[in-house]
Amino acid sequence: MALVDSNAFVSMSSSADQDYPPSNILDPSENVFWMTTGLYPQEFIITFKEPIDIREIRFVTTNVKRFVMSSTSNQEPKNFETLLEKTLPNSENKLQTTPHTLDRSVEVRHFKCVILAGYDSFASVHALKFDSGNSRSSKKY
Repeated sequence: MALVDSNAFVSMSSSADQDYPPSNILDPSENVFWMTTGLYPQEFIITFKEPIDIREIRFVTTNVKRFVMSSTSNQEPKNFETLLEKTLPNSENKLQTTPHTLDRSVEVRHFKCVILAGYDSFASVHALKFDSGNSRSSKKY
């Protein structure tokens, strides 16, 4: 199941461009993307109408140098717990694919990603995918 089909929506973003809107993060195609608009940090929050369980994250970007991802299962988007903080190598404007498996399954209602630094004035998010990581009934978002 794609994020766009899982009742997920972008509830907050620090920037928006009408040609590259934050809603593009939810599109399963890596050919569309959300483009930041300048200074860092840049962030977005994805909210799920019903909580999901995640164990694996796949993040596809360009020009992202450092980011942190966090989540909360609270009804309101507050009291986030850090899941992952990472520095990526410079890919010279090519896609950066970052897969990560968490050490445990996490219930998520709100998922926040903060791009702390970039290799250029602008960075882009092409895809964000989640997997429950349960091989018996693995759900992909």
